[in-house]
Amino acid sequence: MDNEKFGEFIKNLRKQNNMTQKNLAQKLNITDKAVSKWERGLSFPDITMLNSIAEIFNISVSELLNSKIGEHDDIEVKKAVEEAVKQIENKEQKKLERNKKIKKVVVIISGISFVILILVQLAYFFVFKKREYEYVVDTLPYLFNEIIFISGVILLKQMLSKIKKINTGLISIFIILTIINIAFLFDGGLENKCIVSFSKNYSNELIIKKNRKTGNMVLYRYNKFFIFAKPHRTLEYGANGKVKTQWLARDICAITFEDTDGQLREYVATYGERANGEEIIDVVSTLKGEWETRGRGSRAIELIQDSKGITITRNNEKILFKKEECEQYGTSALILYTNKIPKYVIALNENCKIDIDTQIIKESGTITLYEVSMNKRNPEILYCMTGKSNLKNYRIAYPEENGYIIKNGILYIRYDNENVIEVPGDFSEGSYILNKENYQISKEKTVFSFNLDDERYLLFSDDMGYSWEKVELKENSQITNLQFLNKDVGYMLRIDDTALGSSAFGKICKTSDGGRNWMDIDIQLENEEKNVFTKGSQMKFIDEKVGFFWLDRQGAESAELFRTEDGGKTFSKINVIESDIYDYYSLPKEENGKLVLRVEQGSDGDYNGGDYKTYYSEDKGKSWKEGEK
Repeated sequence: MDNEKFGEFIKNLRKQNNMTQKNLAQKLNITDKAVSKWERGLSFPDITMLNSIAEIFNISVSELLNSKIGEHDDIEVKKAVEEAVKQIENKEQKKLERNKKIKKVVVIISGISFVILILVQLAYFFVFKKREYEYVVDTLPYLFNEIIFISGVILLKQMLSKIKKINTGLISIFIILTIINIAFLFDGGLENKCIVSFSKNYSNELIIKKNRKTGNMVLYRYNKFFIFAKPHRTLEYGANGKVKTQWLARDICAITFEDTDGQLREYVATYGERANGEEIIDVVSTLKGEWETRGRGSRAIELIQDSKGITITRNNEKILFKKEECEQYGTSALILYTNKIPKYVIALNENCKIDIDTQIIKESGTITLYEVSMNKRNPEILYCMTGKSNLKNYRIAYPEENGYIIKNGILYIRYDNENVIEVPGDFSEGSYILNKENYQISKEKTVFSFNLDDERYLLFSDDMGYSWEKVELKENSQITNLQFLNKDVGYMLRIDDTALGSSAFGKICKTSDGGRNWMDIDIQLENEEKNVFTKGSQMKFIDEKVGFFWLDRQGAESAELFRTEDGGKTFSKINVIESDIYDYYSLPKEENGKLVLRVEQGSDGDYNGGDYKTYYSEDKGKSWKEGEK
C-alpha cells in the first residue's frame, strides 16, 4: 500500500468536503497533527478508525484503502494496515539512519574545525603576533572564535550525551562566550575596512586596511596561508570612500582612491622584479624608444621615451612627463603626474627582461599603460616600434650619413660612423626652420639655427657633437643659408624683411671666430638695389673671397647666378649661354676639384623633353666650359 498516495487521497477528500485538518480531527476525536501526518504519508490511521473515516467522506472502506473512488476491489483490511505501518516504520528507520550519518559528519567536521582553528589561534598568539603579523581580515579571529565555540558545544554534547541536564549548561556557556566575542569584535574588530584582492591564478594577494574613521590606509605584505600578513607601508594619503584596485600584471596592482580633500591619488603595489633582484634599475630609462598600441588605426596610443622624458599621445592629446614627474615603484612600474595629479600608470609586463648593461627592455617585451581614474578604465598593451637587435648601439632615430632626423622635438644627427648624436635644444614644431641650405653637418663644423622664447640662436659643435656652444644672434631674422668653410670662417644669409611678391631685404653675415661674432656685409647684386634679393635666394662661398649668389625669378620660371671676388660685397651676373630656353641657373657644385654648373629650362620649359646644359670651371667660376651631361 502506498502511504503517500493514501495521504494525498485523504487530503483531497477533506478539501472536497470543505473541511480543515482541525475539523476532521474533531470528528475523529484526534489531534490535527495526526491528520497532518496522514496527509504527508508519515503515519497511518488506526484500523479502528477506517470505518469512521469512510463514513465521514461517504465512501467504502475498500475505496478508502484503494485510495480511489469507485474502486471496490476486496482488500484484507488488517493486512493492508500492517503493510502501511511497516512502510512507515521503514521510512522512519531510514530517516534515523540518515540523521545518524549527518550527525556523525557534523561531529567529524566540528572536531576537525575545532582542532585546526585552535591551532591557528595559538599559532597567531604565540608565533605570528610576536613577528608583527596580523590577520588579513580583522574580523577573522572573532569568526574563528565563534566556530570554535559552536564546534566545542557539538563535541561536548556528543561526549556527554548521556547526561540530559548538560544541554542547558552548554547553551548557557555558548551564549556567554558569544556575547564576550561580539563585544571584543565591536571594540576592535570593526575598526578597519579590509580590502583584499587576488591577482590572476591567485599568485599574489593585495591586502589593505583602511581605518573607517580617519581613512588612513596600511598596505600589508608577506602573507602566510592567505590569513596572516605584515604591515608593510602606511600610505601617504588617507582615502575618502571607495578604493579601486586594478591588476596590471600578476605582480603589479594599481590602487586608486580620492583622499580626504577629494584629490585623486594613486599607489602601485609590486610583488616581482624585472631585473635579477640585485641590480637597481631606472624604469624610465628601460622604456627608451617608441611604443604604441596595435590594431587601433588613427586612435592608436603612442609613447616615446627620450632625453625629454616620457611623451604620451592619446586621443590627439600630447603630454610630456619629465623625469621628475615620474615616480618609480619597485623595478616594474611608474606613476606619471601632471601638476602633482596622477595621470597614468606604466607597468612593465612579465615578458620584460632588462639588459643590465644598457638598462633597456629587451626585444619582445611589452608594457601596459593605465589611465588613472575612479571610473572603469581598460589597461592598454603597448609594443616597442624601435628595433632592438643591438642594444649596445640602441637608438631611437638613425639619420643618413651627415644627415639629421627630428623626433618628438629632438634633433638627431649622424656622421659617417654608427654613433647617433642628440643635439641639445628644442626642435619642436615651430621652433626651427631647416632646409638643405641653412644647417651644416660635417666633422669640422656642425651648426644649426633654432628659436627659443622668440629669440634666434645658433648652436654649433667643432668636435663632432661631443660639446656644443650656443650663441644668441642680435638680429631675430630668418636664416636661409649657413655655410662654414672651416671651423672658424662661416657665412650666413639672413632675411630681415619681405615685401609683397617675392622681394626680400637682408644681408650676408660673416664670422671669423666660429660663429660667436658676426659682421654684416651689404649685398650688391649687379643691376639690383643694395640688400634686395628674393625670398628663395641662396649663397655659396668657395673661399673667403669667391662666392656665388642664386636669385630665383617669376615663380621658378627662371633663375640667375651671381659671383663675387670681394667676399660678398659686390656680385657680377654670370651668363654662360644666351638663350630664352636655358634660363634657369643653379648654384654650382664641387666635383673632382671642379665647379659644375647646371642650366635648366625652368618650370615653363619643355624643349627636348626638359633638356638642360652642363658647364664646368677650373678657375673658381671665372670662366666656364660646356661639358657632358
